[in-house]
Amino acid sequence: MTDIHTIKSYDDELDQLRAILSEMAGLAEMQLANAVTALMARDIKLAEKVIASDKKIDFLEQRAEEKAIEVIARRAPLADDLRELVATIKISNALERIGDYSKNIAKRTTVLVNTLPIRQISVLPEMAQEAQRMITDVLDAFIQRDSTRAVNVWARMSALICFMIACSANC
Repeated sequence: MTDIHTIKSYDDELDQLRAILSEMAGLAEMQLANAVTALMARDIKLAEKVIASDKKIDFLEQRAEEKAIEVIARRAPLADDLRELVATIKISNALERIGDYSKNIAKRTTVLVNTLPIRQISVLPEMAQEAQRMITDVLDAFIQRDSTRAVNVWARMSALICFMIACSANC
């Protein structure tokens, strides 16, 4: 009975980490969407909301890292479990960076509001939406351990980068 309880509590700890990642991903997606909307609409209030909301993502990253390290220290996981825990730390760091980038877009928005109108980049909202979809899809691939879906996101990312390079060359 102890083994079942131990396994159940271990699974619960992993589920808690997955829940933190899911919450972070949702916040990162929302931050990105709001930052781009604020930029395109020159909405200072929304930009300020994005800047203030970054603290929540920072907190969740710290919580995910601490929880993953605690599980590693207490459970001494091997193979797949250890890789999942290390990946969790890396993913939470990447989601936190997305929040930081969104905050930086919002900070620039507050400065751009007081400048002359700039030529709108019509592809920016579409690129942001694709980035949001990729965040969702790659996290789903991680949680479901679906390598085909993860490779598909990687291919989409490569195509998006090529598109961005082509756009910057033509601007």
